[in-house]
Amino acid sequence: MDAVPESTAQLLSNAIGYLSLACWVVVMFPQILLNYRRKSGEGVNLLMMIAWVLGDIFNIAGALMQDLVLSTILIGSYYLLVDSTLLSQTLYYRLVYKAHRTKTQGGAGTDEEGQLLDSSSEPQPAAGEQQQHEQQQHEQQSNQSEQGEQQQEEVTAWYHSHQLADFIGVVLSVASVGCLVVMIGALVFGHAANNDDSGLKLNSTKREPNVQLVAQVMGTISAIVYIMSYVPQALQNHRRKSCDGLSIWLFLLSLMGNTTYALAILVVSLSPEYLAPYVPWLLGALVPCLIHIVILYQFKIYRH
Repeated sequence: MDAVPESTAQLLSNAIGYLSLACWVVVMFPQILLNYRRKSGEGVNLLMMIAWVLGDIFNIAGALMQDLVLSTILIGSYYLLVDSTLLSQTLYYRLVYKAHRTKTQGGAGTDEEGQLLDSSSEPQPAAGEQQQHEQQQHEQQSNQSEQGEQQQEEVTAWYHSHQLADFIGVVLSVASVGCLVVMIGALVFGHAANNDDSGLKLNSTKREPNVQLVAQVMGTISAIVYIMSYVPQALQNHRRKSCDGLSIWLFLLSLMGNTTYALAILVVSLSPEYLAPYVPWLLGALVPCLIHIVILYQFKIYRH
């Protein structure tokens, strides 16, 4: 089988890299939207998000020191942006919003206690009136319970009715962002091809051995962090026997993004000399795919 020409392989690598970037651009949007709708960040494991941010930092630093392909650096940079956004939102709902809501409900509870104390100081009604009063209270409690159940059913129905809209939104978002990224990439690489001194060409210089060693260490740390980051989420789902509060699109798009991320590297060449600098990044992309599949299976078995 003839080898793929270098120019064609590089073009294919760029195209797949842009597809991966499109997936990662929108990967957090469904989860951020779900958190906003629920006004909660309890579904996503906090350790996983912190590990993502730390892994992103090591990933970008190592990629820059290794002079990896442009798509690798762009994707790593966007990882850091979207992961930081989701982490900030989750911390807000868990700490700030939750504390404000607790304080508000506590104030309402104090008012109810005051009303009960005031009512207790009033003269007690006669036996017949007392029975009638208790019956009215029971009816009010029943009505409130029915209203609460009805509201919960309405919220559930609303959530399921928006799943199709979420699917369409995700597909359109990936397609739109993919087209935008391809156009920007075409302009960037077109400019780089016409101007050798533009500074946009990567792998143009050889790094010092000690710099390459540090880059490899950072890439390895990033890969380990990424691989381990999904384990707390899978364990949390297993303990709760539920994926409530999690968006399935977070893991579907992550699976697609990691797969295309690795393909963008592999289509250029399979020679050991070429792949050696990319080994940590390939492991950090491909191994988490196995855990993605486990979590997607949890969505299936815990959906009820």
